[in-house]
Amino acid sequence: MDPQVAKLIAGALVTLPAFGAAVGLGLYFAAYNQALARNPETKGALDEKYFLSLAFIEALGIIPIGIGAALLFG
Repeated sequence: MDPQVAKLIAGALVTLPAFGAAVGLGLYFAAYNQALARNPETKGALDEKYFLSLAFIEALGIIPIGIGAALLFG
């Protein structure tokens, strides 16, 4: 297999976790909104955990994109 084709395939495959992270963020945001709608008094307690978890889920989507860029352009 040509090395250039291998780079393109590897770069395309590492973008799949970004799709998974996007779906995960949507589901997590929906669950957070539903929890707040059911019990608005827990907003303060949920916010800390929400934003920290949001950062970790987002990192799971950003890191593979960086790896893919390194594979494509490196």
